[in-house]
Amino acid sequence: MGVNVKVTSESKVSRVEVLVRIVYAIVIYIVSIFVFIAVYILWIINFLTCLILAKRIATGFVGNVVEWYTKVMAYFLFVTDERPPFFPELK
Repeated sequence: MGVNVKVTSESKVSRVEVLVRIVYAIVIYIVSIFVFIAVYILWIINFLTCLILAKRIATGFVGNVVEWYTKVMAYFLFVTDERPPFFPELK
């Protein structure tokens, strides 16, 4: 039993692109600290709201942050060449 994963590379990655990704990673890391602090605060507020009023209020933002972070990690792990935005989209 096992899982086989094949990843094919269409083109080679230039050294400049790797340096750009490193700088981009530092900026995104700083931004993500504040975004995840906001998510944690909203999670606590949402938990208390669900407990007291039986209503959910902040599920859209948390879902958008999870989607954004997935795109960020795919970019930094060289899965895709599409750069993610600096901030999660507010839908």
